[in-house]
Formats: sequence, C-alpha cells, structure tokens
Amino acid sequence: MVMNETPLLSVQGLTKIFGRGCPQCLEQTGPTADSNYCSACGSIVACGDVNIEVYDGEVLGLVGESGSGKSTVLQCLFQDTMPSSGAAYLTAFAEGRKSIWEATSGERRMLRNKLLGMVYQNPRDGLDLMVTAGGNIAERLLAVDWRNVAAMREKSADYLTRTEVPIERMDHLPAYFSGGMQQRVQIAKALANSPSLVLLDELTTGLDISVQAGVLDLVRHIQREYGLSAIVVSHDLSVIRLLADRTVVMKMGRVVEQGVTDQVLEDPQHPYTQLLVSSAA
Repeated sequence: MVMNETPLLSVQGLTKIFGRGCPQCLEQTGPTADSNYCSACGSIVACGDVNIEVYDGEVLGLVGESGSGKSTVLQCLFQDTMPSSGAAYLTAFAEGRKSIWEATSGERRMLRNKLLGMVYQNPRDGLDLMVTAGGNIAERLLAVDWRNVAAMREKSADYLTRTEVPIERMDHLPAYFSGGMQQRVQIAKALANSPSLVLLDELTTGLDISVQAGVLDLVRHIQREYGLSAIVVSHDLSVIRLLADRTVVMKMGRVVEQGVTDQVLEDPQHPYTQLLVSSAA
C-alpha cells in the first residue's frame, strides 16, 4: 500500500445522533462519560466527531465493542442512514470537492450503485435471496447501465468464480445456500462493478470457524490482487490484524486511538485499546 498525498476518502466530523439532539449531546457522552446517552435530551449519540481517512489501495480497520459506533460509520457512508453533521469527500465523486452527504438523489444512487460497495453482516441485507446468484450480480450491473445479457452472465460467472462460488450454482437461489456461500455471493455482488471503496461490516460474524477462515482468505487475496480499498468493521481483533493496514479504535461513538495496525495491536496506548488487546490474548 502506498499512501498518496490525497486520501481516497476523507471523513470529517461525522456525528450521528438518534433523537432530537441538543448542544450538550457531545459533552455528556463518549468514553469519558462511559455512555452514549445524553441525559439532557434523551438522545443517543451513535458516533460523534469521527475523523478518518482511507488511502488508495488501503484497508482501514474499525474496531470496538458492540455499540461503539463503528457500524454506524459504514451505514452513514453507504447512506443507509444520514448523519446529523459532518462531511465525507470521495475523490471519485465530484473530484473530491463535494461531500457525499450533499449529493442529490440521483447522485446518491450513483454513489451506492457505482462508487461504493457494501457487504453486510447478514447476507440477507445485501442479497435478494429469491433471485439467482448470477441475477443478484446482474442487478448491480443493470444499475450502472449494463444491458447485454450475455456480457452480464459472463461477468457474473467471472466474479462468482473469483469468490469461489461453484459456477454450476450461478442459476440457483441464495436462499438455499450455506451462510458462507451467501457471504461469498454478496462479496461478488459488491465487487462486480469495481467500486472505488468497499465497506465490509462484520463479514464473518455468525459463520463457522472454518468458513470464517475461507472468507477472510478470499478477501485478503482479492485485496492483494486488485489493490482493493476498503473499510473493515469488526469486533474481532484477529480479523483486523489479518486484513487492515491501519486501525481505528472506537468507544462510545468516539475514536480513541488510530495508527498502523501492528503498532496499535502490539503497543496500544489508550487504556480501552489495551483492554481489548488483553481480552483477546
């Protein structure tokens, strides 16, 4: 991974508050308060003033316990939910001069269909289980104006093969696939149109240990072969250690530490990171 001067993605001051919010929300929540609940207005601060950068060809890890806000960051980036405040600049969108959260409805569709790929923790959130595996990939290609059926089938077959889904299963329904195979189809779908940035949310949670290893090896192989840029969210430090070049540690919606993954995990500076590392040992 080579860091260019300009990051592929720059997130500045990302804040997501569930509730009406008030001026005291950020003051009354966070790691120091050990809470994300604002007693002044009753709102939940899912993430507050988050600043992160991702460089071309880099995998950034977001780690933290449940409720730390890491998945909310991905949901805001993919615009499954909109932030309360903040800006995010993607070099592939408006030449990096306009925040993705200022996008029009048409631009938002383009961002989700072409520039960003999302792999959800539950494959059912990223796949139509009653559409064939190949059909799921074709749906994403149709969204970026592919129209030739033969070309779409060829592309679908290529990416299913790359993600180790047997080609004879291309016309089968994912509803009848194993969890691991559903996850591989979802990865193929997310990557099929070569997005600028892929968002991976707890992609091994709920899978058997042996299946987890296969999915992680697959992602690592794709990243190395194609220089994939990605954000990986996980509560599992072994996943972060395997995949991430740099790591951001979150607690109660705030970033408490970040740096090169080996440095963060081998010599953690923040007490919360130290606790995470010692708990995983």
